Amino acid sequence: MSATTAMKKPRPATDEQKDLLDRLLGERVHYLTPESVELLKAKANTRDMSAVIKSLLRQPYKPKPVVPTGVSVEPGVYKKDGEIYEIKRSGSGVLRVKRIAVVAGKVRRYAALLRPSRFTPADRITEDDATGFGKEYGICCMCFRLLTDLQSIRDGIGPVCKKKHFGR
Repeated sequence: MSATTAMKKPRPATDEQKDLLDRLLGERVHYLTPESVELLKAKANTRDMSAVIKSLLRQPYKPKPVVPTGVSVEPGVYKKDGEIYEIKRSGSGVLRVKRIAVVAGKVRRYAALLRPSRFTPADRITEDDATGFGKEYGICCMCFRLLTDLQSIRDGIGPVCKKKHFGR
């Protein structure tokens, strides 16, 4: 057998391949046991390691763990960055955020780009903000109904909402 036709001795896996393998094992769903990973790192050549890496790249990412925020918001009216938002439960029980705008004297609810987790209890609308909204638009900021009673128009909020949301 001549020197040109002799098979080349396989090179051991590189440190870069081993680092990439470790990263992929941490982020992808895989079938490898810790023992097989150690054996692979110790004995694999570059070609075998490349095949394993290609296989891992085709695998889906591991699901990210859900981290509870510890602070939950309740359905209601909130003010954030100068905008009024309403948080309500959908039919399936999921909290949804709508941005409130008054257009031509009518309340419009628009899909908001904010998630409920972006709100804190401190963002809940204050009585001053609610009455200011009511005085400006003639609409109750808590139930979004037209204020018709003279005292309610002066107060900027209806008596039922005032008692229900602010205890007065």
